[in-house]
Amino acid sequence: MVVTLAAAALLHLAFWHIVAADMSAYLLPWFDHVVRTGPVAAFAAPFSNYTPPYLYLLAIVSPLAPFVPWITLIKLISVAGTGALALAVRYLLTRLDVPQPERGAALVFLLPSVAINASLLGQADMFWAAPCVMALAAALDRRHAAMLLWCGVALSFKAQAVLIAPFFLALLIHRRVPVRLWLLTPLATAAMMIPAMVAGWPPGNLVAIYALQSTTFADLSRNAPNIWSIIDLLPRGEDMPLLGLAFTAAVGASAAYIARFSAQPLHGRALIAAALLAMLVTAGLLPKMHERFFYLADIVALVLAIMAADRESWRTALLIQTGSTLALFAYLSGIESVAAMSAVPMLVATWRIARPLLQPAANDNPLLVRPI
Repeated sequence: MVVTLAAAALLHLAFWHIVAADMSAYLLPWFDHVVRTGPVAAFAAPFSNYTPPYLYLLAIVSPLAPFVPWITLIKLISVAGTGALALAVRYLLTRLDVPQPERGAALVFLLPSVAINASLLGQADMFWAAPCVMALAAALDRRHAAMLLWCGVALSFKAQAVLIAPFFLALLIHRRVPVRLWLLTPLATAAMMIPAMVAGWPPGNLVAIYALQSTTFADLSRNAPNIWSIIDLLPRGEDMPLLGLAFTAAVGASAAYIARFSAQPLHGRALIAAALLAMLVTAGLLPKMHERFFYLADIVALVLAIMAADRESWRTALLIQTGSTLALFAYLSGIESVAAMSAVPMLVATWRIARPLLQPAANDNPLLVRPI
């Protein structure tokens, strides 16, 4: 584990001096607002297209602004979040009875996509991914209230948490979890917004913030390693309604996923694989996906490979990591063709995960295998 962490430290240090465009355009101005206005007064009005929970973290470290370079502070927040994610992975591996789970958790820091996200971009995806991993652990233990609360925490950080929603919906339906418990997710999300509302942030803006994010750009794909990055490179008529088509395909595939997996029990390896498939399908078919939207898939693929400990699972994890890393390179370099290339390993990985999960059971009527 020491060797793994040392290698990871070198990888993160290699990226540390690089300042990405989003850091200059978004993160630094937000932090400047917090420093100038004050860690509480800053939330009196909206100043970011991110939700407040991440901005709370900027406020917490803002007293250090006179002493530590701002970019360093922002990146340290991301590295600390990666540490929280690694602890969540360790807990999940423990619940899966994986021997020496701390060794597997240390590999989180060594994933190129994770290192780029934290130490190069200074991004916040680890803060929604970690609660999702905890929700998976709760799902394994059938602690459904905790699972739904963790989902709410994840959603409060980033809307990307909905990419795993088909999995949790299928699980809730199959296990017949009372609908009243489902309300725990929006309640947890709302609770995370309370400090900002108390400081003066308009509740209406908090409700609309995710909808406003979706209007930021009109591209079919924004460097995402999915099928739409390939189609974006192909010549087509300007009036082709591909956005609507992509959204319809994603909704239809998600509905089919829920119908399939709500009719069969999920536990252990099958549960983790089904969760991974949900993310690959939704992020793979939805339009307007970014290069970072497969972040949780990177983590869950690693968990699956560690617990399965077979070549097939490690190959799949490598394919997913390759797709994500190429997509990040496409964003950093501005080379659109690289985004299209990144889609190929991700599509192959999706097929490899889906194939064993979708094989028909001996009883070819899945509704009959639902327990009464």
